[in-house]
Amino acid sequence: MSRLATVALPRGVAATRDLYSWRLSSFAPAFPRLFSADASGEASAATSAAAGSQEDSFLKASDEGVAYGRFYSVVPGGNNLGRDMLKTDIIHCLDKCDLSLEDVKIDYNRGYYPMGALLRFPSKASFTSAVRQISQARLYRLEQISRDQWDLKQSLGGKALLLQGVPRNAVPEDIERFLCGINFEPPPFESFLRPGVPDPIRMVLVKCPTKTDAMNAFITKNRSFCLNSPVSIRVLQ
Repeated sequence: MSRLATVALPRGVAATRDLYSWRLSSFAPAFPRLFSADASGEASAATSAAAGSQEDSFLKASDEGVAYGRFYSVVPGGNNLGRDMLKTDIIHCLDKCDLSLEDVKIDYNRGYYPMGALLRFPSKASFTSAVRQISQARLYRLEQISRDQWDLKQSLGGKALLLQGVPRNAVPEDIERFLCGINFEPPPFESFLRPGVPDPIRMVLVKCPTKTDAMNAFITKNRSFCLNSPVSIRVLQ
């Protein structure tokens, strides 16, 4: 074999190997890189960060959910609410908390004396703001309650009348005559006695279809007479 052929033979073998390697690489499947720091790794990191951000947002939204509280007086003879206090008075007292009339339920005892008010706040931040406002005035207290306590309390919604001083011998027909001209739900009426001096005072609860009917009754019938006895009327919220 000549010297020229001896030199050319290794070069031909090398060229053949290169061509074979190129063909293998052309048809070989492309596998994804694992644990790499290239663009795909950055995309994965971005996806993970976005998922974490969404999770944080969900937890934050859950933390900012609705809160419930009980509002009452702490003045001497407290743990109650002034008889003449309205829902609007409470809303104005907590004017930084975004409360509406539907967010307030008056908590009456069995004798329909207001013992406090149940409040529904749009967020926990709003509840915290209310606590801060009340602590400055020092006339009232606000305690957190559960949603069950809120749901179980029925709201009279300004549609109920409490008649005070009804004669003890008055029958339902006498009360209907007293309320003549007023829209109200027919008997039976709820009736009970409240301690008084010198004698117990008879109270009668009458429900009306609307707030307007109840307010009309208060305006036109308060301090009117039933069987020659004056009867005072209070609208229950």
